[in-house]
Amino acid sequence: MESAPVVRPARPDEQADALRLLFRDFPAEERDRRVRSALELVRSGELDENGLLVAPLGDGLAGVLVCLPVPGASALFWPPRSLVDGDRTGREDRLIAHALRWVRSRGAKLAQSLLTADEVTLAAPLERNGFRRVTRLWYLASDLNVPVSTLATPARLEYCPYQPDRPAVFHETLIRTYEGTLDCPEINGLRTIEEVIAGHKAQGRFDPSRWWLLLEVGQPVGVLLTTLMPESGDPDVSYVGIVPDSRRRGFGREVVLKVLFDAKAAGASRVTLSVDARNAPALRLYGALGFVPYDGREVYLAIWR
Repeated sequence: MESAPVVRPARPDEQADALRLLFRDFPAEERDRRVRSALELVRSGELDENGLLVAPLGDGLAGVLVCLPVPGASALFWPPRSLVDGDRTGREDRLIAHALRWVRSRGAKLAQSLLTADEVTLAAPLERNGFRRVTRLWYLASDLNVPVSTLATPARLEYCPYQPDRPAVFHETLIRTYEGTLDCPEINGLRTIEEVIAGHKAQGRFDPSRWWLLLEVGQPVGVLLTTLMPESGDPDVSYVGIVPDSRRRGFGREVVLKVLFDAKAAGASRVTLSVDARNAPALRLYGALGFVPYDGREVYLAIWR
């Protein structure tokens, strides 16, 4: 059995080799593209080099793991990759244990790994170390091929833009929308409202004029958070939440139609969103309004309360 070297961040001269090991199963051209992209993220500071962890062996590298603290008391994990010889299991476990200690020291309350169907075979080390699969996340898109007559739904709601200097009512309403939620209820109540807001602000391009407090006759009934995707500039629905006593009244449909109408009027090519596969009411609504799946991820979570 190999000795247990101390897991550490990759040195600058090791980073490319570490990333080649991480992406080793991809075709050469795709692997090289991913390595270049990841190195650029490290150089720009978007990927903290302390989260590019390696397990050295002799003069080389026997294992690698990438983790990334993100706003909102969270962290993203990519499963460890390891050489098949020697103490592979122990090597993977040491990488994950080191990464978990590090992200928790940075304030993370949960870690998540979002894996494609092909990547699920890499999840065993995560599951050995406190992660569990909780659901599938569907990514949906509308190409905005919706009849204008459908979009022109009579409005019952007033949309008040988010005011960062006076956020109390918005924050209180957002918290209420999590009651009985079907979207990843495992993390409900885990983070402070400030941490939740920080997480939402980090998605896409934050613009307070694209977050709304929903009012019915002056009373808060929900919130709508949208953002523009950096690459395309198309809108993404980050979150739609209705408070419990106002659900099943068609407000969710009205809100999504508003997003589609505004996007079409602005000349966007599509609207995207993501939804927990267990949220059957939301999936029915989105399907009825023309959203179709374009991707999916298996969600693995490690949570510390």
